[in-house]
Amino acid sequence: MATRPDRYWQKPEFRHYLEYIPAWLVARLFQLFPVDIASNTFGAIGRCLGPRLSQSKRARENMRLVWPDLPDAEITRLIRGMWDNFARVPNDYWNLHQIRADRDRRIEIVGAEHLAALKDSGRPGILFSAHTGDWEMATIAARMRDIDLTVVYRPFNNPLIDAQVREWQRESGIELIMKGREGARRLTQVLKAGGNTFMLVDVRMNDGLSVPFFGIEAMTPSAPAALALKYDALLVPVRTERIGPARFRVTVEPPRPAVSTGDRAADMLATMTWVNSRIEDWVRARPEQWMWLHRRWGRIAKPAA
Repeated sequence: MATRPDRYWQKPEFRHYLEYIPAWLVARLFQLFPVDIASNTFGAIGRCLGPRLSQSKRARENMRLVWPDLPDAEITRLIRGMWDNFARVPNDYWNLHQIRADRDRRIEIVGAEHLAALKDSGRPGILFSAHTGDWEMATIAARMRDIDLTVVYRPFNNPLIDAQVREWQRESGIELIMKGREGARRLTQVLKAGGNTFMLVDVRMNDGLSVPFFGIEAMTPSAPAALALKYDALLVPVRTERIGPARFRVTVEPPRPAVSTGDRAADMLATMTWVNSRIEDWVRARPEQWMWLHRRWGRIAKPAA
């Protein structure tokens, strides 16, 4: 548990307590229920209320952008499924201790031999994933196979909620470092020493690389490619799926190095094109479990060249 001086990334204000207290009460209430029942309850709430929220309009626009010929009824079904999945995520977090305690039954690992191969290689590893299923399970799966992880994170806006979530995550045995100069310095130390990190790379980053995603240009984080090239790290795709209430499948794919031809710009683009292709395949397989709510392609989408 973090000590009091470093517990909050900023000093909490009164409005933060107004947000935190109701969330804390809900978490404590539903922790009294069996995990599966609580998960199904939140899934039902998500399916009922989520499609009515204004954010669903963006999800519908994104799906229509990717699949222009998809029938409206199918888009509606996928949006309901998306809300079902993401409404369950908070319940997963405040029950992480129970999921970890019952991990052999709740987390199925496919491709565990690839984690062993990474460990045996002696090279640093960059495990990457996407906002599918519940991505937190990827870190638990790695720890189940004795893979140490240092994770750079962006804090929640509410420092009280942030402190609580980070406490739950740290109990999985991972090192959390806040995004910024100090975080970058620490990650450099880890990779230089042959350690491993975990990244979610399906988000828009305005200062990243323009890389095709579903055939549309998408500003994509360049860090996985840049770090893999600089530290001779292996890139490890890790896919997470929800296969039941508080039950997950984590699929680890074979590690591979970044493309390295000596042309750094071309190598980074080729590497991140491969990374995006892996995530694209995961989304195609389980589209209802991906986060369609953000502007992955910006306000003006452009077809890939």
